[in-house]
Amino acid sequence: MTTETVHRWPLPAINGYSNDIDHFEHLFEVQATRWGLQEVELGSTGHGMISLWQSVAANKRLPHVLLAAGFHGDEPAGSWGLLNFLQHNSPLLLDKICLTFLPLVNFSGMRSGQRLTAGGRDMAKGYGVEPPASEEADLLQASLPLLKEAARDGLLCCGEALEAEHAWLYSWEPGGEPDAFSLTLRDELAECFPLHSDALLEGCRCREGIIHNYFDDSFAAWLVAEGAAVAARIKTPGKAPFEQRIFAHHMLTSAFISAVINRMS
Repeated sequence: MTTETVHRWPLPAINGYSNDIDHFEHLFEVQATRWGLQEVELGSTGHGMISLWQSVAANKRLPHVLLAAGFHGDEPAGSWGLLNFLQHNSPLLLDKICLTFLPLVNFSGMRSGQRLTAGGRDMAKGYGVEPPASEEADLLQASLPLLKEAARDGLLCCGEALEAEHAWLYSWEPGGEPDAFSLTLRDELAECFPLHSDALLEGCRCREGIIHNYFDDSFAAWLVAEGAAVAARIKTPGKAPFEQRIFAHHMLTSAFISAVINRMS
């Protein structure tokens, strides 16, 4: 592991810390059982099994969305937010939509509280390029048919910006300007944190809290290029309390699902 600052936050709900992967996996599996989710193993690089957890839609015409988190090991609130969403919602939702969860990808980074993988790689980048940026990215790219089907109607990636005091989101949808899908998520995010209004962030121009239709080698942009109808990547501010960030990802997950259902109704 390269030398990095270790990031972990106390999590009173489990009497532990944000990088307690074993506890996280146990709690997630409990909820997966309650929701009737099936595990599809994508593979392991020796630090943990990267898995999809999928609902089985009786009606294949239901909207299909993929909810992903845990690409950077120092951004754990997204993973815990997806768990929080499952804990506080009803499996009856699956009558309306087919959900697939990719709750944790960078096991080595999360366990150590560091951004990069044990091999010093950035898991959020290097998709759709050769060679892949990491072993983990290679596993995900090899699973493209599964990921495309899971994300065909929408993709949500839960991320953070550790040094930020304001939030923003990346969004992808048809058209040159943000429409109802992007604006719905932006407004929900604004209920949780102050937003960047007009700034240059990560080399991109953010306007009114949104970086719109920016294509690079990120996981989200890759799956949009491969056919996902809409996508969003949330960036919650790392300066905010950890439990507030977890709750925000929970609420953004709910808002995202509602926005996909609404745009398809």
